Amino acid sequence: MSRPTRPPPKIVPEEEPEEDEEEMDEDGFDMEDDEGVDIFEALGSLLATEDGETVATTLVSLKDATEKIAAGVDMQNKILLKILSEMKNSKCACPPPVQPQHIAASA
Repeated sequence: MSRPTRPPPKIVPEEEPEEDEEEMDEDGFDMEDDEGVDIFEALGSLLATEDGETVATTLVSLKDATEKIAAGVDMQNKILLKILSEMKNSKCACPPPVQPQHIAASA
């Protein structure tokens, strides 16, 4: 009895994967993907509070507060100068300060 002969298997060459039309960078991310995260929007959300206060508005309010403090210190200095000049010009009926006396050491 003879064995039936099988036809040899067909060798099908592997198909090379088709290149996508979109360019990929070396990390595999689409370079033309415009729907990604906007960097400025991401930074804006990091540098702003939920109330919408940003670093710039905080700096402006600090500048205003600093100017108010400086005006207060300036007014306080003027008042202190007036007080000191009045004290210097006034004749006080107070006795002069007592000079400390040194006690001689016994020999």
